[in-house]
This record gives sequence, structure tokens and C-alpha cells, in this order.
Amino acid sequence: MFSRIALMIVLIASPISLGCKTIHRSLLQSALPPLSLNKITFDLSQISSEGLVGSGDGLRSLSYEFCIPANLQSLAEVKAIDSTFQHSRSPGRIRCTQEQYLVIGETHKSNWRTILTQLTQLNYIQRIDQFLGE
Repeated sequence: MFSRIALMIVLIASPISLGCKTIHRSLLQSALPPLSLNKITFDLSQISSEGLVGSGDGLRSLSYEFCIPANLQSLAEVKAIDSTFQHSRSPGRIRCTQEQYLVIGETHKSNWRTILTQLTQLNYIQRIDQFLGE
């Protein structure tokens, strides 16, 4: 099992050593515990190191959503991972329950991989889906 520091080094250094802008799913699988990676339901290989998807003039951030327990402790924990997360009582497309908050994040930041990795380590997050808007 990788330590957190070793995991961070692998995730940060891998795109540089591979000389590419995207990280391959097979590389992520070797760096993350398999059950954690399975929580992410969208293709990570489509996201550039800058956190963008698309090509040319069509580059954009990828939005994602997940549910957390509707309590201040869980909210503080995810906000500590990324203070830009937005939350609401809406069920979203992911169908959060009345006992959960819907949380929405964006990949357009240099540490998007680290953020997603940290989220997958939280036991109360069951899955992370691409957010397509309402």
C-alpha cells in the first residue's frame, strides 16, 4: 500500500515522466486502491493536467457531483479538501437522499487529481459522477 506522500509523488510526477497531458486509467489503478478508483464513474484519462477536457477552442472544466451526510463535520471535511466545493439540499442527478448534501466540484485546477483521490478515501462517499447540470 502506498503512503500518502508516495501516492502524491506518483500522481504528480506521472504525467511529467510520461511526457503527456493526461494520466492513463491503468496508471491510476496502480497508484490508487482499486475500490477507491471504482468510486469515480467517469473517464479520468480525458482530463488534462490542467483539469480541462475537450480540444482546441472547446476546452472546458469537468464538473462532478457526490453525496455526503448532511452534517457539519462531513461538510467541513470535504471543504478542507477543496474550499470551492458548492453544496445544496438538491438530490442532483446522483440522487442524494434527504439525509445528504449534494456537493459539486470542478476539475479546472492543478491539483484536481489529489482532490479526487482524497475524496475517494472518504468512506461516506459512495460514488463520484460527472455533473451535467440540471
